[in-house]
Amino acid sequence: MQQIRKRLTYANVMSSIAVFLVLGGATAFAATQLGKNSVGSKQLKSNAVTTAKIKKNAVTGAKIKNGAVTAAKIPDGAITGSKVNSSTLGTVPVSATTNSVRSTHGTLSIGQERTIFEYGPFKITTKCAPYNSGTEIGSQSLISSSVDNSVFTSWMDNNSHLGPATPESERELSDLSWQSSSGPFNGEPPFDTGGSASAPTGQAFNVWIGEATELDTHTCWYWLTANIIS
Repeated sequence: MQQIRKRLTYANVMSSIAVFLVLGGATAFAATQLGKNSVGSKQLKSNAVTTAKIKKNAVTGAKIKNGAVTAAKIPDGAITGSKVNSSTLGTVPVSATTNSVRSTHGTLSIGQERTIFEYGPFKITTKCAPYNSGTEIGSQSLISSSVDNSVFTSWMDNNSHLGPATPESERELSDLSWQSSSGPFNGEPPFDTGGSASAPTGQAFNVWIGEATELDTHTCWYWLTANIIS
């Protein structure tokens, strides 16, 4: 023990501490200076790389494997219009045979009838007439076809043999009582006076008609729009 104390001089102690610090620092330095590609997925602890440890903009498109991001991995609402590059979108096909007919509208007086739509063999007329012994006024729309075996459907009538000889009672799109008035303005929306029609000659369309009446002024109103299918 006395021999050990003799050898524990100040210089010996300081040199030993210096060697310890050098060796410890070298180990730490070596730990921080890892070779290129020396840390792989096997060296990473599960869940070691969290969102907070990923540098902003570090993950670019070039670093994402093709097919890695599937629909199931994209939360609802994540892709908005502002995040879509419009130049990458293809052309949306539009039917070459579908057109919207410019809407028409107008008024009729009691006893008047007017053609408000024509397409191919089809014709739609609207009339303004009194009924119920003149105590009410109504507006009625009718469809007709100059070609036999035309087809149409509506809330009021359906006919698979519409033609020139079809009676009025079998080609009604609406009834006088639907949009009747015994005084002030009254009416029905277009979806109550709508229909579809198709002719054996190839023409087809959908149509919507708004109708209203007012006995006080002896006036009927109509609004029509149609989509040509073929």
